[in-house]
Amino acid sequence: MIRDLKSRGVSIIYISHKLEELLQIGDSIAVLRDGRLVAHDVATDKDVPWIIERMVGRKPASLFARRDHEVGEVLLEVRDLTLPRVGAGYVVDHVSFDLRAGEILGLYGLMGAGRSDLLDCLAGARPESTGSIRLDGQRVTGATVADRIATGLVLVPEDRQRDGLVPTMSVGNNMLLASLGRYVDRLLLVRKKERAAVDGLVKDLRIRVSSPDQPITALSGGNQQKVIVAKGLLTAPRVLLLDEPTRGIDVGAKAEIFQIMSSLAERGFGVLFVSSELKEVLAMSDRILVLSKGSITGEFLREEATERALVAASSIGHGPAPITHERADGGREHGYV
Repeated sequence: MIRDLKSRGVSIIYISHKLEELLQIGDSIAVLRDGRLVAHDVATDKDVPWIIERMVGRKPASLFARRDHEVGEVLLEVRDLTLPRVGAGYVVDHVSFDLRAGEILGLYGLMGAGRSDLLDCLAGARPESTGSIRLDGQRVTGATVADRIATGLVLVPEDRQRDGLVPTMSVGNNMLLASLGRYVDRLLLVRKKERAAVDGLVKDLRIRVSSPDQPITALSGGNQQKVIVAKGLLTAPRVLLLDEPTRGIDVGAKAEIFQIMSSLAERGFGVLFVSSELKEVLAMSDRILVLSKGSITGEFLREEATERALVAASSIGHGPAPITHERADGGREHGYV
């Protein structure tokens, strides 16, 4: 449609976080950073690293800020977690795994593999699920979201606008929604204590906001995502469940989310995160689980994981598995395994 419009003399300004699309569609590329135009050039001899470096002000290789950290004892034990499918079968099919303190565990799979459903079950959003969950060796018995938060499990959902934020509220009030009970003295909220907690995380997570009283809708997608992470951290969790934490945000904000993940792992949190981006899963995970049709079909240590192996495991039961290779000229070759 865009090419057809161009052929008829229509001029188009196209905005996207999908940088490959810009190179495929654009005749020229303009890059903005912090409200300023930092680059504008023809697209013919440009590549994705060129765009990224101008967007974030540093080399693309520095975006994946995973730092080496110690992995401790088993923190979360999941056994035979099952979510029935309406009609017959299972959305999550008897899944079992462990998550260790200080570990970043990546979860990869195709659409419909049950990744988000698995996190919802752990977070208490699917009370019809069954199975055994233990945190710090203690059985998790509470079935509601509030119960799981109180236990130490908190979810950063995939759809931040629908499930993570209240758009009519301020930045600070959004951050406090899940932890208000921590700031109550008798029957009253202690505003000074609330503000100190909010200000501390605004600084720690580098949330770009003029004031916590600013409307949440005034923030960029990346800063809104950091507010949701802050909301989870204010509940004092032991395990963070991150569902597509970098979806719909630019590469600079992605780098900051990766830094937060690494920092949390260094502090002994357990981090379980879902991503559809193979490069993110491979770069950030200490260990990777692959889901297909609700079951774990592959488990890989960081050192042994490859794009080919993950795609093959994610396609078990789906017929031939599509796989994409990047050529030296920046193009892509497609095939099947």
